[in-house]
Amino acid sequence: MKHRILLVDDDPALRSMLGFSLETFGYEVVEVDSKQQAIDVLGKSIFPVVLLDMGMPPNEHTPDEGLAVLDWLNDHQPNAKTVVLTGQNADSTSYLALRHGAFDFLSKPVSNEQMLQAIERAALFYDQESKLKENEGLQKVQVEAQLGTGVKSIRNSAEKKLLKSVLSDTNFNVHETARRLGLKRENVYYLIKKYSIQRDSSE
Repeated sequence: MKHRILLVDDDPALRSMLGFSLETFGYEVVEVDSKQQAIDVLGKSIFPVVLLDMGMPPNEHTPDEGLAVLDWLNDHQPNAKTVVLTGQNADSTSYLALRHGAFDFLSKPVSNEQMLQAIERAALFYDQESKLKENEGLQKVQVEAQLGTGVKSIRNSAEKKLLKSVLSDTNFNVHETARRLGLKRENVYYLIKKYSIQRDSSE
């Protein structure tokens, strides 16, 4: 049986379309349209996977509402896998979301195929973690995906991919990259060194 998914988005048309697509593939979907509704529902029930829009009223032009939901999940349901939807300022928003514990990110407009792949991957990791904890009694586990990639590695990979993408878009302009990601230049230099990113990297 497919997992229950909490879908958080203030756009009723997009929320309805995404919810319908997920239900078509057998997921049970609970829809809410705000940070407070999301927290209220999460406070009463556990959701293995959360699909979360980052920009919602009253701060629809910033990621603050989505980040607040991520912070709540980290404190109360740390096992939940959250896939965030980013629209405006996608570079900076997706980076912040990963730092606040998001499992994956998708840039709007998102296709059904992209969304379903992300949801299925998140559900797989949730199941693997739960199985390991149940069978081995581990409080902290590093789950291995089919290709041997751990949860931390997936986040690192997403972070590296995002950084390389922005560096490429800015022709390796560290100052502009830092501005787009909402970071200090020294943080960008640190990440470049951390991931051994070079101007001519073709990875």
